[in-house]
Amino acid sequence: MEDYFTYTAKLFDQRAIKDKPEVFKGLRVLDFTHVIYGPTASKILATYGAEVIKLELPYYGDMWRPASYWGKYWKHSNPIWHFITQNKYFVALDLKLQEAKDLIYRMAKDADIVLENFAPGTAEAWGVGYTSISKVNPEIIYLSCSTYGQYGPMRYFPGWDLLAQAASGVLRTNGFPGTDKYYKLPDYLGDFIPGNMAALVLTMALYHRNKTGQGQYLDLSQTESMMRMLPHFTYHSFTGEELERSGHADPSMVAASIFKSRDGRFLGLACATEKQFEGLCSAMEKKELLSDKRFSDYLEALKEENAEALRVIVGDWIKTKDCDEVIRLALENGFAAAEVMDDHMICQDEWRRARGSVVLFDDDMYGELAVAAPSAQLSKTPGRTKWLARPLGYHNRYVLLNLVGLTEAEIEDLEKKDVIGTFDDKPGLKPPIYYHLDKDPIYNYGREVRK
Repeated sequence: MEDYFTYTAKLFDQRAIKDKPEVFKGLRVLDFTHVIYGPTASKILATYGAEVIKLELPYYGDMWRPASYWGKYWKHSNPIWHFITQNKYFVALDLKLQEAKDLIYRMAKDADIVLENFAPGTAEAWGVGYTSISKVNPEIIYLSCSTYGQYGPMRYFPGWDLLAQAASGVLRTNGFPGTDKYYKLPDYLGDFIPGNMAALVLTMALYHRNKTGQGQYLDLSQTESMMRMLPHFTYHSFTGEELERSGHADPSMVAASIFKSRDGRFLGLACATEKQFEGLCSAMEKKELLSDKRFSDYLEALKEENAEALRVIVGDWIKTKDCDEVIRLALENGFAAAEVMDDHMICQDEWRRARGSVVLFDDDMYGELAVAAPSAQLSKTPGRTKWLARPLGYHNRYVLLNLVGLTEAEIEDLEKKDVIGTFDDKPGLKPPIYYHLDKDPIYNYGREVRK
């Protein structure tokens, strides 16, 4: 009989993903979301096979398309745009026009999910809110994502990632004790974390509909999602005290901090049990610490003055070792340590490549790009990347002819009236300069393309 790790390696073999079914295949999603928060939720559904139709305004598109970090573009695209729009169908139509709304209603009849993250009340005012869509399709699952929710006294307040971090209380927990400096979570975790929660909420509603046949309206607040990460307000409710910020340290573990090694690299180290602490002392050749009253009792070791004294001892030891040696000693002696990885290391990391956590994806339009694969491995219905982002309106013809059932004459009429459209000459909206759209069979769906 094969051993367990050989069994799991075969079970989750990355080479077999394309031959396995997709759990959300056949699920149709109308995606009105923009920037990061909402699009993260629909990206997760698309990763597992949902047919996500991303709806944008012609010639403008999602505001995140051209909003690259520091104005740095890759092949006329925002690199991070590819991270949140994989596997989606891109349709551009002008919601200000009634004919565009009529198209939405036609698509909604066969849709399972609609999601939006406009300012509260906006989708309703435009005629594509829950009350309008549910009349067309009573079984629809409709999710509204916003910073403060669809009701309550703050519903009209504008908000983004930074505001959600602040209003949720997350911002106040970041930084070092005894200072008046606070740090926001990096990148846009105030969008990505609620976006993942939004995907979870949608699967709950799908489960409910599968049991009852009933759709429903879902209201998800970005701020409340971030607040669910924190036990701080519960702690305060029964102690009357505020949990202090802890900087690099973990107040529930010993020797827990970020340290700099002899070769100038950084690593995290923490001991959660007495046995792990014994392993650390053995690696440092300082077994006398096990009988030191400051550290021999775990509760004593957690007191701040003792914890800091231990961090100094461990830090001084790590300064004499290269990072790889500390990692090796951690493995041999049974305590936890990991190098602080930078972006380059993550992209090239053999462990992540072997697990399919980071994939070097070869896209038909953009070529090779390192992308994050699904965080969870499903043995029977794994997620996958099928294509990266596409130019604004790229799937107009494919969706409207193939999925909605319009005729060629109807498509031409909608184009003449500017009900549907594509892109103009802006980074993030157009294809790479080397790519010939006139030869693309999807962009020209239903037309003969020259080879």
